Amino acid sequence: MDSNYQQIPTSEKLLWETTDVEHHTTNDGSPFRSMRQKTLQSWLASHVIWMLHAFLLSVSFYMFITAANINSTLRHVQDYSAWSPAAEAVNYESVRFNISTSNNPFVGAGPEIDRAWREISYDMSDQMISKDGLSILGMPEDSLQVRHPETGEEGYRVGMQVFHQLHCINLLRRVTYKEHYEPLGGEFAKGPKALQAHTDHCLEVLRLNAQCHADIGIFTFYMVPGDPLAWPQLDSDHVCRNFDGILDWAVEHSVGNMEVLQ
Repeated sequence: MDSNYQQIPTSEKLLWETTDVEHHTTNDGSPFRSMRQKTLQSWLASHVIWMLHAFLLSVSFYMFITAANINSTLRHVQDYSAWSPAAEAVNYESVRFNISTSNNPFVGAGPEIDRAWREISYDMSDQMISKDGLSILGMPEDSLQVRHPETGEEGYRVGMQVFHQLHCINLLRRVTYKEHYEPLGGEFAKGPKALQAHTDHCLEVLRLNAQCHADIGIFTFYMVPGDPLAWPQLDSDHVCRNFDGILDWAVEHSVGNMEVLQ
């Protein structure tokens, strides 16, 4: 028996002997290198189940927090918004507004601008609710009915307020670019009185909506050299409903559009 073995404490000798580890001296001078490797493998094998449990517990905790957050958001929407089947699609996010008209796809006139507006105010078409939903809304039963084009389910045709409001903003945009849009017809073809009535309607829709939601976010002011008046810094923080999620919900639940886009 070599001298290295004689220097090993009795407790370690027993462990070494009972595990039937090969007795040899490795390049680093340690007779226990192979034993340590096997001991480490044994420890990992005995603890892997606990490591798996810890991982699954972490995943479960994450899913619980996510579900709780979703349920909390849904309850908030249901408590403080008019009833809507789209409540499940609402999520909130912090957004810093960028009040800029430079290279803005929604500013100006022309086919590309029109396409950008159409994608957020028209292309998702109408949606459908059941008779129970109609009762919640307090609307009459002779409201326009519709059959879902894919499932065949019958219900009542509805639209979402946000897209009507965006439609109104788009009308005001076109009115400000009258020279471009008047020759194209559309709402301009009905004459100035009809156009004015439509414009007044949209202004009232937007006024009511602005007062209804009453954004309490604040902004600061700054001075411009040579200008005695203060300018508002409108690139400020807001908490917004994620529009893309609501848009996706509307598209997914679309039953088509009755109107022909002009």
